[in-house]
Amino acid sequence: MITAAIDIHALLKMVYTSIVASVAVAVIFSAAILGATRSTEARREHRSIAATAYAAIAGASLLLAAAIVIYGLTLVAHKT
Repeated sequence: MITAAIDIHALLKMVYTSIVASVAVAVIFSAAILGATRSTEARREHRSIAATAYAAIAGASLLLAAAIVIYGLTLVAHKT
């Protein structure tokens, strides 16, 4: 019979980091949706400064979410 050696510490580290990363990406992407929605509403109400600020929040949130996903894929590709 072949026995498998399972590194419990590495497995638990993978579980909690994936949960934290998933929640972080979801919250950040939600901020992007909120920023885009509020930007559209502010633009309709002719509040250009608020619309620009919300658009900046949406753009920054999208970039941050994409960066986290790309970083995670890079870690997987390099098996770190």
